[in-house]
Amino acid sequence: MNTSDLTYLYSCSAHSKNPEKAGDEFDSKVEKIYNALKNSSIKRQEDLAYNPNGELTQIDIWGPEDAEKVLIMIHGGYWLIGNRKKCLAVVPVAQKLGFTVVSVGYDYANKYHPLSKTIEEALDGVQKRKENCHWWAFCRSSFSISRRVPRESVPIFNIFSAVTKLKDPRIRGVFLSSGIYKIQELVHTSYGQDLGLTSEDAETCSCDYDLFKTIQFPILLTNCKIESPKLYQQNLEISHLVPNIQYKEYANEDHFTILTELINENSPVHTDFFNFLHSV
Repeated sequence: MNTSDLTYLYSCSAHSKNPEKAGDEFDSKVEKIYNALKNSSIKRQEDLAYNPNGELTQIDIWGPEDAEKVLIMIHGGYWLIGNRKKCLAVVPVAQKLGFTVVSVGYDYANKYHPLSKTIEEALDGVQKRKENCHWWAFCRSSFSISRRVPRESVPIFNIFSAVTKLKDPRIRGVFLSSGIYKIQELVHTSYGQDLGLTSEDAETCSCDYDLFKTIQFPILLTNCKIESPKLYQQNLEISHLVPNIQYKEYANEDHFTILTELINENSPVHTDFFNFLHSV
C-alpha cells in the first residue's frame, strides 16, 4: 500500500461527517467552549510553565488548585497539532462532580524533537500536578501503555496520554476516546513523515497490549462508527483486552464531535462520561 492510501485510512477528517470542513467546525466549537469557560465563575490559572526550555510545555488549571480530585487532560492531534485549550468540554462535567481539570500541553514531535521526547515532556507535566491529590487521567486519542518504561511504572498515554503507576491507588479511572495504540504503520504515512518517526521510535512508543490485560482501574473507551478505519479497528481491539473496560460506540458521531458533545447534557457521550466519572 502506498503512502497516500495508508495516510487516508488513518485520516480522521477524511472519514468525518463533513470532510471538507471538519477541522474548521471543530476549531469553532472548541473556541466557543473555551471562551465560555473564561467568562464563567470557574477559578482558573493558565499558561503555567513546567518546562522552561519548551515552547508549549505549559499547563492550565480549571478549578481549585488544592482539589483532592483531579482530572488530567492531554489533548490529541497526532502529536502534530492541537493544544491544551481545545479539549476543555470535560470541564463543566468535572466541576459538577468536584474535579479540578488540569490540561497539559506539550511540544509537537518532529525529526528534531522525537515522539519519545514529547511523551517524556507530557509525563513531566503530569508529575508536576500529582502530589497531594487523588487523581485520574483523561486520555484522548492515544497509544497507551508504552514499552519504554518498567512495568512497575507503566504510563497510560493519550495521544500519548497521561499517567502513571498501575498500582498507584490515586488512579481511579481512565477515559480513552478514539485513540491510536499501535503506531508502527504510521512510519509509512505522511503523519509519520511529519513526526520524523522511525521504525525504532514507533516500536518504543507503541502500546504493549499485554500490559493492558493487567490494568486494575476502570477504563471508559469511547469509539465512533464514523471514524478512520484504522483507529476504529484499534479501539475495537483494545475493547476486548481489558476485562473491566466499558466500551461505548456511537453510530452517529465522528472523531471531531464526540468530545465537544460532552457539554451537551442530552447527548449519550455526556451521560456515559458523567456516569463513569461519578463512579470512580
